[in-house]
Amino acid sequence: MILYKLKLIESRLMLTDMVLIKLLWNLGFTDQSHLNHIFKKYKGKTPSSYRKENI
Repeated sequence: MILYKLKLIESRLMLTDMVLIKLLWNLGFTDQSHLNHIFKKYKGKTPSSYRKENI
């Protein structure tokens, strides 16, 4: 389930300009630090840096 959510976040980071806080609320993360921790654990970087590198 977590990998599916991460894929959704990846695609939304690349395809939308949605604010990160809205992304995490929509996908059930409790706060931004929780999302940052999980995303970095699986992807090796924060969501913000991922977005910057893939725009």
